Amino acid sequence: MRPILLHPHPTLKQTSQPVASITPAILSILEDMQTSLLRADGIGLAAPQIGHNTRLIILNLGTETEDGNRTYSPNTTEFFINPEIIWASETIASRQEGCLSLPGLWADVERPTEVKVRYQTRDGETKEEHASGLKATAFQHEIDHLDGILFIERLTRTRRTLAENKWKKLRADIMKNGADFDVIDNTNSLIKNINSRT
Repeated sequence: MRPILLHPHPTLKQTSQPVASITPAILSILEDMQTSLLRADGIGLAAPQIGHNTRLIILNLGTETEDGNRTYSPNTTEFFINPEIIWASETIASRQEGCLSLPGLWADVERPTEVKVRYQTRDGETKEEHASGLKATAFQHEIDHLDGILFIERLTRTRRTLAENKWKKLRADIMKNGADFDVIDNTNSLIKNINSRT
């Protein structure tokens, strides 16, 4: 598992480079991303969040159960290489978002309700996928990471200021007490999982 970078780590603000060829090193990064995502109990992760400015994202929306909850496992992880949004609906909706690089912070973000994404699979095949609802939001959120954009930048100025102020308090607590998973601050210092600290 690789630690997840906390905002305002400079790597999170950089534009990621396309994957020129799918090498064992690229596949290894994807596997590391999956391990980190499952450990952090998230639904999506972009390579910059573990320190690689490479155009890779993964999603794990789990499987919906009869009671409306979701179960998660490595089998439900999806891998996307060089993903790009090639179409977005004109219909906009607000959905609550969080981010593993700003753990504990949530805000309602307005985004298109549907998108079409072109990407490569781990086998190098080019595919297109139409997504709506939660998956459309997750695609947009993670692809934003590849362009150095955090979800709080999609908020109005007033709401962004409120979110930034709340994040400062949350981050101070993480720096003092640890997080629910290993993280790295903007000085590249490792902050251990609160449950593994002695």
